[in-house]
Amino acid sequence: MNRTKLLTQGIAGIGILGCAMAWAGGLGAQEQSKVGTPRSLPLLQTRARPPLASETLYLGMTETDFFAYARNHNWAAVTSRFVAEHGLHRLQPGGEGLYTLDAQLVYAKGFVADVYFSDRRLVGMRLVADTRDRPLTLPDLFRLTQAWFPDQMLSVIYQVLPQDRQQTVVESLIGTIPHVFRQEMGRAALPYCRAVVFSRAIAATPLTTCPQHRLSAMFFANLGADAHS
Repeated sequence: MNRTKLLTQGIAGIGILGCAMAWAGGLGAQEQSKVGTPRSLPLLQTRARPPLASETLYLGMTETDFFAYARNHNWAAVTSRFVAEHGLHRLQPGGEGLYTLDAQLVYAKGFVADVYFSDRRLVGMRLVADTRDRPLTLPDLFRLTQAWFPDQMLSVIYQVLPQDRQQTVVESLIGTIPHVFRQEMGRAALPYCRAVVFSRAIAATPLTTCPQHRLSAMFFANLGADAHS
């Protein structure tokens, strides 16, 4: 009996060590990837649920903390690209429900998220309408921003279809975007509107100006991202 128990423990120990070595090896290979080339990300659902996963987000959080949230809410990885110290992860949200400051329920779905990092810190999220699902509306975009980032006052730019009573959001950007990825913005021939979404410490209705913005270096500078971000 004791020999059987020891053998079982030994096999389990080898399995754990093998998993740890595979994980470390994966990180090493990731660091050695050529800068500026696409590289894939493992499916987020396959990793173990972290014990202290964050239930909210904030600009400036580490890449590790963001993916803890993403894994915990079943986001799926689509692709990743890296240019120097800047990273872009395209993810399919898991459709989690979140409550706003006034207890309204909003769901993270209807879009694909391009999540931007600089020096492995979250700087912004670009949400692009997903035609396979019911699209995000402007009121829900504001609710989702407040639910995700309850402790920060954020700039949000967005495009909506003209004369659309539902205010369907074609594209939006929460926070900012590294300059190396800006050419991907504004593919739809629509002007951008801008909103300031307040934190729970202020709990005010978002302030909007629309439509008057076109993408330019000055426009991004006003978002808090200069030409070298």
